[in-house]
Amino acid sequence: MSATVTVTATTTSLQAPGATVLVRRENAGVAEDTGSPSLERGSIEAEGSASDPLLLRAAKVGPERLEDLRKRGHAGRRLAKFYEDQNGLIDEMLKPADHRDADEATQLFRLKLAVNGSFAVNVLLFVLQLTGALLSGSLSLLATTADSFMDIASNGVLVFANRIASSGNNLKYPSGKTRYETAGIIVFATLMSTLSLQLIIESIRSLANSSHSIELGAMSISFVGAAIGLKFLLMLFCMTLSKYPSARILAQDHRNDLALNLTGILFGLLGQHVRWYIDPIGGIVIALMILRSWAGAAKEHIQLIVGKTAHHTFLNRITYISMTHDSRIRQVDTCRAYHSGNNFIVEVDIVLPPEMPLQEAHDIGEALQMKLETIEEVERAYVHLDYETSHKPEHRKTV
Repeated sequence: MSATVTVTATTTSLQAPGATVLVRRENAGVAEDTGSPSLERGSIEAEGSASDPLLLRAAKVGPERLEDLRKRGHAGRRLAKFYEDQNGLIDEMLKPADHRDADEATQLFRLKLAVNGSFAVNVLLFVLQLTGALLSGSLSLLATTADSFMDIASNGVLVFANRIASSGNNLKYPSGKTRYETAGIIVFATLMSTLSLQLIIESIRSLANSSHSIELGAMSISFVGAAIGLKFLLMLFCMTLSKYPSARILAQDHRNDLALNLTGILFGLLGQHVRWYIDPIGGIVIALMILRSWAGAAKEHIQLIVGKTAHHTFLNRITYISMTHDSRIRQVDTCRAYHSGNNFIVEVDIVLPPEMPLQEAHDIGEALQMKLETIEEVERAYVHLDYETSHKPEHRKTV
């Protein structure tokens, strides 16, 4: 069995096990064809509303039907998951282009608090961990202390990048400076990876010397324990702001610190009470954990700054907004969206009647461009006007 939701003019489709629903938008009006009664459709009006011209909302599956599907075993749960994803996709496409969260100002204040608060707390944590590491002589705790020092450096990089990105200069930087934040994260990840390699070298040197003493007392453990508690609270706070890249990277950093500090205490205690060489081995393990985490972060953000394509749900939303922008748009020939740092560059080619006057065509294209640029994630939008779709791609260069 298969389920398909299709919109013609430009097409958006989803496929999964289940029923079949077909919704068409035509020049003369709206036609609909239902292939199975297993999808709750609700009432369908003869004409689409301004906010839902293609009647996509009518294709959403109700909560009662989803609950019923979940009771039908594995296949039913898979089908319910598909319809949940489809409902989310419809909600995303019907969301107004200029949609903003009602508490956006509060969220931005909390983001500023998270960045500045993390910096202040990291300074305190570094002092606590350095004291604990020096008192104990543990290489594992020293590795976590070095990570805390890099946290201070990382917060400095992010604060600097945020300030640079927010200070616009339209003449020198026509497309803005938001990519400074992504570049700052790449620099920070590179510093953390370099630090990890240095910690591995020091731990190997300690193992080669075949001597290492540890005195991990109650004071050292209490200092590191206080650091763990504060990091846990910071991680929870930053996770509530995960829509912002700076908050995501800070939450990842705090999460890593939790694992590193717990591992540091464990290897330190084992090195003191079981075998001395367990502690430098712990230093190597912690350094490898840091290296793996931040090498992955660097790779991810390098892809963003190079220009990785947007997720298909975002492309679907851009296509839908373009297709329903004006009834005189015959087709959406091309729709591209790719990263420019954390935001997107959008390119849309729309097809208009060949006999349409230039002034009228220009107004349609410019209005669509302005609408697309009201989307929070869009940095720049470019709209190309065409009169047919049989030509070769507009850009001669292929990549």
